[in-house]
Amino acid sequence: MSRRDLRRAAFASTVALALASLALVPATTSSAAVTSPTHHRVTLVGTKAPWATPSRAVGAPRASSTLSIRVGLKLRHAAAVERLARKLTTPGSRAYGHYLTPRSFNARFAPTSGSVADVRGYLTGAGLKVTGVAQGNRWVTATGSVAQLESAFHTSLRYYRHGRQTLRSPSADISLPTSVARVVQSVSGLAQGTNLRRPMTQRIAPDNRSTSPSADRPPASQCSDYWGQYQQTLPLADGHTSFNTYICGYTPSQLRRAYGTSKLISHHTTGRGVSVAIIDAYGSPTMLSDANQYSAAVGEPGFATGQYSETLFQPFNLQDECGGEAGWNSEQTLDVEAVHGMAPGANVHYIGAQNCDTGIDDALNYVVQNHVADIVSNSYGYVGEEVDPNQLALEHSIYVQAACEGIGMYFSSGDDGDNVINGLTPQPDYSSSDPLVTGVGGTSLLLNSNNRTVQETGWETSLDFVDYTPDVATYESPVPGDFYFGAGGGTSTLFKQPRYQHGVVPTSLATVNGPQPMRVAPDISADGDPYTGFYIGETVDGVFGISSIGGTSLSCPLVAGIQAVASQHRRHPIGFANPLLYSLPRAAYQDVVPHRTLHYASVAASYLGTFNVGSTQRTARGYDNITGRGTPNGAILVRLESAF
Repeated sequence: MSRRDLRRAAFASTVALALASLALVPATTSSAAVTSPTHHRVTLVGTKAPWATPSRAVGAPRASSTLSIRVGLKLRHAAAVERLARKLTTPGSRAYGHYLTPRSFNARFAPTSGSVADVRGYLTGAGLKVTGVAQGNRWVTATGSVAQLESAFHTSLRYYRHGRQTLRSPSADISLPTSVARVVQSVSGLAQGTNLRRPMTQRIAPDNRSTSPSADRPPASQCSDYWGQYQQTLPLADGHTSFNTYICGYTPSQLRRAYGTSKLISHHTTGRGVSVAIIDAYGSPTMLSDANQYSAAVGEPGFATGQYSETLFQPFNLQDECGGEAGWNSEQTLDVEAVHGMAPGANVHYIGAQNCDTGIDDALNYVVQNHVADIVSNSYGYVGEEVDPNQLALEHSIYVQAACEGIGMYFSSGDDGDNVINGLTPQPDYSSSDPLVTGVGGTSLLLNSNNRTVQETGWETSLDFVDYTPDVATYESPVPGDFYFGAGGGTSTLFKQPRYQHGVVPTSLATVNGPQPMRVAPDISADGDPYTGFYIGETVDGVFGISSIGGTSLSCPLVAGIQAVASQHRRHPIGFANPLLYSLPRAAYQDVVPHRTLHYASVAASYLGTFNVGSTQRTARGYDNITGRGTPNGAILVRLESAF
């Protein structure tokens, strides 16, 4: 067994321990922790970062340094609440749609004030200062010195080399007294960088290779407003030397036409009365003005007074770790403008988290504790499923509460395909692989001059750059070159196959990792390829401009907007959508099927691009692990969903 296989096996065992109480998660033990009868303490497995090995240790923080931590608490009656979430969200169940309010959910399942008191008492007894308790008693925050934290959790904190960074982690999994550990789900803040999310936006590759060519380089062409509008010359590939250039970007009206909702919008089924929340880190100060200026530029209605609102968790922090506010602004802009473009009548509530770490948890908890919206678009995620298992359990518990309240959580499936490019075994990204969220995959959408679909493929892009330094230009690699980016998806290493996927997801996909059928992501999809991307309007350095962008960060708000349209005439919110989406007939979707290979050229003839070339992901008739059930067949999907 290779070193990577050993690491994967150890991680899978850790996750099984940490999540054993979740009905949808494979487990080989009955507890999330390990009890030491000698010391009457319980070890929280997985709290030491996987990269915190002795050979990487480079020092220790000062004993007097002050750190902030949060101690997450378990839901009560975990198995019962999972069953209830399934009943409330499954069409045909007598409980379908009879959702709980946040108050009723918390009364039945939230951690009790007694549990909070137990944790508070232990922390203060260890010399830590308790600084707050989250809504719903979900976690307790505290500060203390390194020495106090090491004593409280029976571990040592050290610094370790991790890639190009130096990060802090416990040197061994932490432990708590049995009396406290029984109510604790997670402890975060001791290890750095283990729970950071990243935005799922992508731009086209730079078009500037071979700056001093010997071979003749063709003059620049231009990107196309529709497939086949402009061409560019490249070296011979598949019998051709002339290739269509990629798409400049689509507008909301083009995508509404592509996904069959144009007539609905024109007849006032616009998502009116439905609220969509958008969660990202930070918040652009020009969000609303940019959206309205963009809408005017592309001939769309802007936000009406009171239709857009925002909640910002300030002051923003962890700028270096999260890529800074500017690094998230395009993501936020895309999300708001895409949702508004697809559902121009819906209310949009933007929620800007304090950071891309625990700040995202604060934002998610705010949504469920206050029922901010019925639909939540989340265009961020982790790299693969190698997430701190205690943190993963905490997030899953928030999704359980969302499902019980009738809140639909939609997550981008990721932009690195099956994550092999990241050195991992094939796997989807969390959170899109959680069985209680809707994972949204990406496609490459080609429209003609009449805005009719020429072809829609799974978004899996390979690029082959051209070398102009020899006398005769050649490709740097055999065509199609190397995988560059693509929609995330694949078979979960963590979660058993949920009931709603039975009979729809092929057994060959569900059992890739062994005989036990597992959750496969994504569930549904929409345009995500930046080479067939979406125009956004954004202020950068004080100047408003329009540019094109893509990623499954585009796919997710497109689907969220369509779901808002589908919700307008329903008796009750769709809520967690997967049981409904998988129960609908095939006519509700445009099946994304295999097509003949299509290439495109970069504008400056720097590279040849090829659509739908992945590694372990393939489009197929019916369900596949790039596009799920397919893309929305707008009017039919809306009519079928509205009937419930």
